[in-house]
Amino acid sequence: MPPKDAGTIADASTLAHCFRCSRLAKTLLHLVRTTAMVVMFTSVTAAVPVLAQTAIKDDLVRSIDHSIKPGDDFYRYANGGWLGTVAMPPGQSSYDTRAIVKERTSGRVRDLVQEAAAARPPRGSVAQKVGDYFASFMDEDGIEARKLTPLANEMALISAITNKASLSGYLGTTLNGEVEGLISNSDHIFGLWVNQGFEDADHNVVHLWQGGLGMPDRDNYLDSSPKMSELRTQYQAHIAAVLKLTGMADSDTRAARVLSLEIQIAQAFAPDADTADVFKQNNPWKRGDFAGKAPGMDWEAYFKSAGLGGQSDFIVWQPSAVTGVSALVASESTDSWKDYLRFHLIEHYASVLPKAVAAEHFAFYGRILSGAQQAPERKESAIAATNGALGDAVGQLYTQRYFSPEAKAKAQAMASDLVTAYRARISKLTWMSPATKEKALAKLSALEVIVGYPDTSIDCSTLDIARGDAFGNMRRAETFLRLRNLAKLKQAVDPIEWPINPQTPGAVIMFSPNAEFFTAAILQPPYFDAQGDTASNYGSAGAGMAHEISHSFDELGNIYDARGRLGDWWTAEDRAQYHAAAAKLVTQMNSYCPFADVCINGKQVLTESIADVTGLLVAHDAYVLSLKGKTDVVIGELSGEQRFFVAFAQRWRKIESEAALRKQIATDTHLPAEYRSDSVRHVDAWYKAYEIAPGDKLYLKPDDRIRIW
Repeated sequence: MPPKDAGTIADASTLAHCFRCSRLAKTLLHLVRTTAMVVMFTSVTAAVPVLAQTAIKDDLVRSIDHSIKPGDDFYRYANGGWLGTVAMPPGQSSYDTRAIVKERTSGRVRDLVQEAAAARPPRGSVAQKVGDYFASFMDEDGIEARKLTPLANEMALISAITNKASLSGYLGTTLNGEVEGLISNSDHIFGLWVNQGFEDADHNVVHLWQGGLGMPDRDNYLDSSPKMSELRTQYQAHIAAVLKLTGMADSDTRAARVLSLEIQIAQAFAPDADTADVFKQNNPWKRGDFAGKAPGMDWEAYFKSAGLGGQSDFIVWQPSAVTGVSALVASESTDSWKDYLRFHLIEHYASVLPKAVAAEHFAFYGRILSGAQQAPERKESAIAATNGALGDAVGQLYTQRYFSPEAKAKAQAMASDLVTAYRARISKLTWMSPATKEKALAKLSALEVIVGYPDTSIDCSTLDIARGDAFGNMRRAETFLRLRNLAKLKQAVDPIEWPINPQTPGAVIMFSPNAEFFTAAILQPPYFDAQGDTASNYGSAGAGMAHEISHSFDELGNIYDARGRLGDWWTAEDRAQYHAAAAKLVTQMNSYCPFADVCINGKQVLTESIADVTGLLVAHDAYVLSLKGKTDVVIGELSGEQRFFVAFAQRWRKIESEAALRKQIATDTHLPAEYRSDSVRHVDAWYKAYEIAPGDKLYLKPDDRIRIW
């Protein structure tokens, strides 16, 4: 289930596991969508606590610039104080609320991991596993002393490959059991993910993804431009350097073979457009189909060693990749494949191998590919590795300290208010046919909106993490995840399995199954304060959550039914009515011109902008519901209604360079921050709260205010 980040396609993924790789945050976009905005709830039926009121004054009120008229520029009215004082961090091109939350969360995770390492907790405890994983990663002297001996057993298995059957069997052992398999730059030939089928919500099935490239994108291999040609030359030199570190002779010749093989793998890869089309991903294959549709691989040997000997049903997301790689098993020499496997084995474990290997890894992936001038400090890499490998374990420590059961309950209550508000709005739609409306309401009733952290943590007691064994810890954590993933094939579909760790600031929409998850780490100030102001929480976090819920019903999510099965349940007339209503918003957004020579492409940002407006409308409805007929208190001379809208505008506060903004306008599917704030123009309550009238620059006539949902 592919995800999306609240602003860019991102990366997150599926498989809420105890142990995830650091690239967990990277997948496609359809079954899963990930974002970074979320929500929480605080009911207001009485005065807000004094401390909370003070905090609201100090943050929300201080950021307001009263010299600016709300009806002329609400974004700068709400954020002028902050915009006038905040400085761009060195080396950054933008800085916003998300960055603040990310920084705070990273600091918390850093403290938790280091404390666990220093405390030496009881053997077998969650804290022991976290602490010893970190300490082992930091044991550079021990890693240096072991040299490359941790690779010896695996290298021997590769050297023992003599024919296509043994090659197929070994490739099966590398079948990835984590979300890295959802992205094209997985270093495994194929990625495996276990989840319900596209059309069968009752049974888990194996999803197979393309993989096997050492560089991030197929264009790195196939683009004939001078820049890409030079990159391939640099990559081949890197391959040779890595192989030379193992003492192999003829490393240049071997590197040329590896690059040639990867180029052929890239040629078999599905284009990005096909990978992003969920209907093209839905390719059910039976076990017996592989030999006929993808000859070359010894599929029986492959599936047996992969632990899939008894599996009969698969969904192949990119058939061309499976067919192409299988053909290469037959056509390319085993020597080429063995060099390829050796290289990728070393690369995969570079972080827990001697410094020479890690340095060479950074020289290419850090300096050449990413433009980084200096490798991160070992401590930061160790924390990231621990958080990536033991994500659920770190999450348990995080939520115990930073997210109480009471906060979770308040968040869940807000989710309930939002769903209730959506139900009322969908019920009143005039553009949607009665039959479609009934299906929409059924999907809403079935939707699981889950906040904070899993009710039940993953049992990691069988995973052995030993201090002083960095390589072994990484291997065992990966094996644990892989076996746990495979075990789901014999289990019922779990519609509320967490696909993201609670200490990751973000949210994930799982279109299949029909569920949405909002993490503890995103449910913190300034988005949400469990002890704070209801109006601010609903205006900031609530609007973000409602934004994401809307995607379950718009053109991203309306191809999945109430149980997450693939199938368009809108009629042609519904779609025509929707597009007609949306056209008005496109026209408005086309008029937004951040620069004299650059205006917004309304069609490019349409889906996300509809979600922005819808999220704000629904969050306001939910806020009113939470008051239960009472009037909210006044804080800092602001009414509850005013705080609601100010909090919404403040969630978008951002500073960025002109180059960064121009790039966003050209490539992003979201409006720039200040225009997202202008969603208030479509909410009648905003006009009343601030006495907005004709003549104000942001004023829209009632007929021009968008009312799609």
